[in-house]
Amino acid sequence: MARAPDRPGFFRSLPLPSRAEGLIILAVLLVMAIGVGLSAWYASNRTPPVFEPPEGAAAAADPTTAPDAPDAPPVLAFYGDFLTAGTPQGGQGPAGWPALVTERLDAEGTPPHAVADAGYVADAAVTGDTFLTLVERFPEPDADVTVVFGSRNDYLAAPSVITAAATRTFDAIRASAPDTRLVVIGPAWTDAVVPPEIRRVRDAVQQAAVAAGVTFVDPLAGRWFFDELGLIASDLVSPTDQGHVHMADRIEPVLRDVLADVAAGTPTGTAGATP
Repeated sequence: MARAPDRPGFFRSLPLPSRAEGLIILAVLLVMAIGVGLSAWYASNRTPPVFEPPEGAAAAADPTTAPDAPDAPPVLAFYGDFLTAGTPQGGQGPAGWPALVTERLDAEGTPPHAVADAGYVADAAVTGDTFLTLVERFPEPDADVTVVFGSRNDYLAAPSVITAAATRTFDAIRASAPDTRLVVIGPAWTDAVVPPEIRRVRDAVQQAAVAAGVTFVDPLAGRWFFDELGLIASDLVSPTDQGHVHMADRIEPVLRDVLADVAAGTPTGTAGATP
């Protein structure tokens, strides 16, 4: 009988597996070899998944693609007398109708260029300004809408002189701001007993506005200060803060319509009379 070969070292003390145990070990090794082989084959032959980013993700990730810039707010410019500048009795700074209208329209307002006793013809006692010199000294070339309001201070001037001065003022505004839309507001009075001189001023300014093809607003026809108490201060001339809110209520819809025409690209050229 042949003797089993000597096994070295540690293995000499271990018993040899039986035939059945050897077959089991061989089967385990075979399964492991097949598993390793299949894994290698799958790794070398599989198709990597393709990542599809969500719609719009590429534009968001691309730093060169910027979102659309919001539209710039419209710019408003204002010229006038004490009704635009405000007085110690009301309407100064943020309480004035220019500031109120600007806020309501989400617009960018320029400082009102207005002097208490100025007009198209009348020159202010302190500064010597008329509406024309205010336009020349304080042009607003970026204005989308320019408002000129007044003036009862022109009551001593002849109507033809007022019309000519108003025409020069409108021409100067358009020369400095060719794309602006003009809104001309006639003189206002504080009660229903309107002197004939003030009506003549209104008619002369309206004539110039119609010839220029711009929007004309008539506070006399609209009875702006005729029917409500508390709008005029105790001096019987100056609007109170409440009076400036009242003026903003009348002016805002007009400017909103004009700005809508600007946004729609509606051409200018037809004057409209608005109470």
